Amino acid sequence: MNKKLSLLVFIAFAFVAGCVTSCKEEELGPSIFDTNDYPLDRTSYCFPLDTFLKVNFLEPYNVRFIYRMEDIGSDMTKNLTPASYEKSVQLAVLAKYLWYSIYEKHAGAEFLKANSPRIIHVIGSKNYNPSQGTEILGVAEGGLKISFYNTNNLNVADIDMMNEYFFKTMHHEFGHILDQTHLRPTSFNLISRSQYDASTWTETPDSIAAGRGFVSPYASSAPGEDWVEVLANYVTRDTVSWSRLINSASYEWEEVDMEWADYSKMAAGANLDTVGYFRYTDSGDGKVYRRVCARNADGTVALDDNGQVQWLNNSGIHGDLIIQQKIELVANWLKENWGVSLYNLRSEVQKRQYVTNPDGSFKFDNSGRLINKLTAPADSDPSKTLMEVLVDEVNAYKSLQH
Repeated sequence: MNKKLSLLVFIAFAFVAGCVTSCKEEELGPSIFDTNDYPLDRTSYCFPLDTFLKVNFLEPYNVRFIYRMEDIGSDMTKNLTPASYEKSVQLAVLAKYLWYSIYEKHAGAEFLKANSPRIIHVIGSKNYNPSQGTEILGVAEGGLKISFYNTNNLNVADIDMMNEYFFKTMHHEFGHILDQTHLRPTSFNLISRSQYDASTWTETPDSIAAGRGFVSPYASSAPGEDWVEVLANYVTRDTVSWSRLINSASYEWEEVDMEWADYSKMAAGANLDTVGYFRYTDSGDGKVYRRVCARNADGTVALDDNGQVQWLNNSGIHGDLIIQQKIELVANWLKENWGVSLYNLRSEVQKRQYVTNPDGSFKFDNSGRLINKLTAPADSDPSKTLMEVLVDEVNAYKSLQH
């Protein structure tokens, strides 16, 4: 693995669609699949999952959830592998719990019938772009199909990993589909119009992107990706992670060519250069990414008469305010077109992901981290974890097997 990937994983979402106008005119009717004629093999080992998918996706929303990988429906240029049955079960119940059930609660079943993808295709392995050093997490095709990768590495105990690979991807790709139905306001495209760069976003650290008003490096690649990244990140990022993002965005950041030895010496001498961090680039050169502040001639941080760092903003860009402006535009768009509250969506997702106290506030562990609700005792049955209770929804159909 090269230095770039060992220090920072660059993750890309791919969005494949035809002409926006034609996609918008394509009405997603309720009868692509015949839900009344869908025979299931009761002798099959997979019967419980097949039944769960029929009852919870096909019948209510007319959605085919495909976990037996179909070559014709996958990237034929990649060496991909199918998802295991166990991991497919986990992703299926999580997709219901953290995606469909939430949207149905806040937008209604008819909203999902009209706007949901018609096919969810689950693939077990990762999907790399070796030439770019990126990884495709999901693909939304023409508003009709969403593919998810890396299912075999789904780890219920690692909520951050699952947010990055699955939950955020779900909201990201679904956001693309909604954007085809009611286009985002043109004013959004103008907010960061001079900052978009489709070719260099993979080399942009999170902090630099945040300082420019983007919730992720990928958001800086194009307005359409910026739009759905705002939606997906705001809904899935926990309160601690979101606060850190906004804090980073409140500063201007700069990129400085510097070797590790020089950076270590400077940081140790100043004892204050924790405002920056070092990273090797793909070419092997060293770069320091740091908050812009007043500095002495030798590059060390210059303090004012009160011993405080003097933060500067030479660009005039206030990333935290820009991100908040983008959130408000997304929130208004959801409310005006579908009557859905972005803030209620976020609250619902957060409370389903993390343990809360009786008063509704979030509970933290001894290290100050939010507690993963999926691996915590379930409210309905404290002898089991919430994830085990969710999986029981699939296992309940075993009694119908022959």
